[in-house]
Amino acid sequence: MAVFAITACGGSPSGTAPSPSTQPTVTASASAGTTPTTSSTPSAIPSGTPGGPALVHCDSPVPAGDALVIGTVTGDPTYVIRDIQDPANAKNLCRFDAAALSPQFASATQVTYTTSSNQIIKADLASGGTTVLAIFGAGFGSGQYSMSPDGRSITYIDGNAWHLASPSGNKVLTTLPPVPGRGINPDEDDSFLSFSPDGQYFALVQTFRGSGTGATAPVQVRKASDGSLAYSTSPMTMGVWSSVPSRLFFRDTAGTVRRWDPSTGLSSMLPIHWIAPKSSPDGRWIAYTFRTSSGLGAIGLYSVQSNSVGNTTPSGRSGARFLTNDLVFYSGERACSTCFGGQPTPTGVTYIYEIAGATEVVSRLSAVLDAWPHSTPPGI
Repeated sequence: MAVFAITACGGSPSGTAPSPSTQPTVTASASAGTTPTTSSTPSAIPSGTPGGPALVHCDSPVPAGDALVIGTVTGDPTYVIRDIQDPANAKNLCRFDAAALSPQFASATQVTYTTSSNQIIKADLASGGTTVLAIFGAGFGSGQYSMSPDGRSITYIDGNAWHLASPSGNKVLTTLPPVPGRGINPDEDDSFLSFSPDGQYFALVQTFRGSGTGATAPVQVRKASDGSLAYSTSPMTMGVWSSVPSRLFFRDTAGTVRRWDPSTGLSSMLPIHWIAPKSSPDGRWIAYTFRTSSGLGAIGLYSVQSNSVGNTTPSGRSGARFLTNDLVFYSGERACSTCFGGQPTPTGVTYIYEIAGATEVVSRLSAVLDAWPHSTPPGI
């Protein structure tokens, strides 16, 4: 899964909101609004094209079955693959070159990343072999992508074209509306693109491209088998897949969480004004940031099974991401009156929260981009 990162005054992802009058602007590319075709878009490349030397290098073999993260360790900006099977004795296994952008796991033995030449690359951690999965053009959000759980398909944005590349070929699913120039509110704006944990569907939940309908709607769920449209709606934000069989959760601008189920359709859940929700690998929990009365963030946990919520931490926390089914990583933040828009700024301290023990400890990880496994059976 890929998302847009909004940075605070301190320069680290914070998930905090500038004031509406001082928002940065979104500028559509000059090519926005054009209609790509499968034969002419930069995305059309021969299957299995080598991707050049790998931009990830492993000093140790990756143990089968271990819990892994892609992130940075305090004091070193290099992105690494870190084995956290034994959190007290976590160790770095592999490191990424600075040219590898937005790395994430494709499997326990393969990773994907983008490059400055607008390629989406898959790299094998054992052999070092690479494959170009797609090439994308310019434009806001271009290059956002998600791999299917089985690693055989990828969906991605190329300018205004939304693609699905699979063993049967690379096709444009739809041409999305162009992105108009406007401000960004990171508490409300989001672009979520991801396959469901069971691999049956993939979804786009975004707020940047207007309010179309059907194949141009800002919220679309499509079948992984052929890319056909299964559901669409507008306007919603902050999407996340959870539960097995997979259900898509998102919220409206008023803060009511909705759930789309392939069998029962749309349901209203609880009023939770969540920001940047993330699901546990077993689909039982969704961790999220919410705003407190002070304007600082705090972390909440939503129980998918019981449709209930609980707050896990004091205020001054944001950017939750699951490391395992029981461990949640997030960053500290503090008020900053001199920062852009008066938004909070990172403290430089990060934390790991254990759900079972309801305890919080300071983390050696300074940032987390992804964790493996992406999905596990309940209770594992």
